[in-house]
Amino acid sequence: MYIGGVILFLFATQIASGVLLLLHYQSSAEHAFESVTRIAGEYPYGDLVRGVHFWSGQLLVATLLFQLVLAMLRGTFTAPRELVWVSGVLITTVAAAFAFTGSVLPWTEDAYAQARVGSQMAGYVPVIGGTLLRLLRGGDEITSQTLQKVFGFHVAVLPASFTLLLVLHFYTIRSAPRVTVNVTDDEKIPLYPDFFVRMAAVIVGVLVLVISLATFVARPVGSAADATAASLASARPTWFLLPVHALLKSAPATLLGVDSARFIGGALTGLYLLVAALPFVDKRGSRVTSGITCGALVIAALLMIHALY
Repeated sequence: MYIGGVILFLFATQIASGVLLLLHYQSSAEHAFESVTRIAGEYPYGDLVRGVHFWSGQLLVATLLFQLVLAMLRGTFTAPRELVWVSGVLITTVAAAFAFTGSVLPWTEDAYAQARVGSQMAGYVPVIGGTLLRLLRGGDEITSQTLQKVFGFHVAVLPASFTLLLVLHFYTIRSAPRVTVNVTDDEKIPLYPDFFVRMAAVIVGVLVLVISLATFVARPVGSAADATAASLASARPTWFLLPVHALLKSAPATLLGVDSARFIGGALTGLYLLVAALPFVDKRGSRVTSGITCGALVIAALLMIHALY
C-alpha cells in the first residue's frame, strides 16, 4: 500500500513539474536547447523544477521496478492477481519510456546520443523493431523530426497511457471496500487516521528526497546537440538500459550464426514477454522464480558496473 501511494505521488509530481516546464520549453530542434538553458539559468527556481522533474521520474521507474522484483521474490503475482501483475509490467514499461523520452528533450549532445542509442535498441526488437525505430526517429535517421516525435510521446501519449493503466491496475486490486490495512501479520491499523498519517509521513519523506536530489546534485545542461560529435560508441543510455548496452557492446559479432544485436534483442524480448506472462507460467509462485530473480539481479548489477567502468 505504501509503494502504491509513493508511485501516485511521484507521478503527480511529474505532471505538476512537467506543466511548469512546458510554460517555457520549446520543442523545435532550433530552440529546445536554448529554452532548457533559460529554464536552468534565468527563470526563478527553474533549475529546481527541472531537477524535481528529472529525479521524480527516475525514482518512479526505480520504485516500479522494485515493486515488480518484490512481487517476484514473494510470489505474490499468482492468481487471482494475474491482471494486477500484467498491468504493473505495462505501467513500468511506460514509466521507462517516460524517462527515455524525457532524456532526449533537452536536445544536448548527450540527449542526441541517447536518442540514437535508445532508438537503435528498439530497432533490435524482433518483427516490429524497424517500425519502432522509424516511429521513434520520425524516419531512418535522427533529425529535427525526432525531437517532435519524442515530445509528442512524452507530453501526450505516455501520460494518457500511464493514467489509463493506473486506473486499470488499481481497479484490479480492489475487490471490496476495506476499513483496515495490513501492516504485519499481527497488527492491523484503521485506515483513517492511522494509515493516512503514516502514508503522509512516507510521502513527505519522498518529497524531501526529491527536493534534496534536485538541490544538491548538480545537473549541468551541457552542450547543444551536434550530429557530428555524438557517437554510438561512447554514448551511454539511461541507467535502466545500461545492462542491455553492456551486452550489446561486449557481445561478439555473431551468436549461434545470428547477428549478435539481433540475437540479444530477440532474447530480451522473449524474456520480457515471459516476465509479463509469469502468473500463467508459474501459477504457484515457486522458489525457482525467486532464485532466478536473484540471479538476474546479480547479472544486471554486474552488467551495469561493466557499462559504467
